[in-house]
Amino acid sequence: MKINELFEDITPSELNYIEQIADAFWNKLGIDVKFTRHFMDRVNDPRNKTPITADELIQLFKKEYQMYGKDIAELGANAEAVMKDLISKINLPFVIAGAGKHKQLVSKTVMRKDNFKTPGSEYKV
Repeated sequence: MKINELFEDITPSELNYIEQIADAFWNKLGIDVKFTRHFMDRVNDPRNKTPITADELIQLFKKEYQMYGKDIAELGANAEAVMKDLISKINLPFVIAGAGKHKQLVSKTVMRKDNFKTPGSEYKV
């Protein structure tokens, strides 16, 4: 299903759908994906220039799971890092909250930006 093809804002219901898709991958590693309110605000921010689409976010979570899922699953509570898509230029800072069966990957924000700088770990796809 391709949603958000006309580059309209991602709606709360679309964001819930994206979260369900991301959870389908990450739950296999015992991780629940969560989006913050700031994430929702920033996903539709005009500073992204080219709007971020639902399909781009789904692909980012899928690629990150395939390439770095086990590494990210081993991060401890309060670990912070950034998922980076080098083609779309989407940067997704996240924090690991909780531990064990209650581990969450909390997506703090998202932005489309070249040369995004972070002092933390980067997971580039």
